[in-house]
Amino acid sequence: MSENRRQHERFELLAQVQLRRSGAIETFVTINISAGGLLVRNDSGVAVEIGERVRILLDAQQLAPPFETDATVVRVVAPTSKPGLLAFMWSSSDPAASAALGQMLWNLHRT
Repeated sequence: MSENRRQHERFELLAQVQLRRSGAIETFVTINISAGGLLVRNDSGVAVEIGERVRILLDAQQLAPPFETDATVVRVVAPTSKPGLLAFMWSSSDPAASAALGQMLWNLHRT
C-alpha cells in the first residue's frame, strides 16, 4: 500500500502568480494549490534554492480577492522534456491572506 504524504487536498488552478524576492519579480503559472502550499511551472528556469523565503502575490479574482503572502521553497524540479517545477509551502500568519486563501480553496472545492 502506498502512503500519501499530502496533508491537504490539492486543487487545480490555472492562474499567474508573482514571486518577489531580493527586489526581483518573476511570474509563474500555477499548477495546483492547497491549504499547505502552491505548485508552479518554472518555464523561465528561474534559479531558486530549497529553503529560500519568498513573497507570493496571487490574483485569481474570480475565486477570491488578490492577496500577498510569505512562502518557503520546499521543492525544485529541474526541467527535462517538461518544464521545471517549484513547490512552495505557505509560511505567513497574516490573517487577511489566510482568509483570502481559505475563500479561494472553498470556491475551488465547490466547482
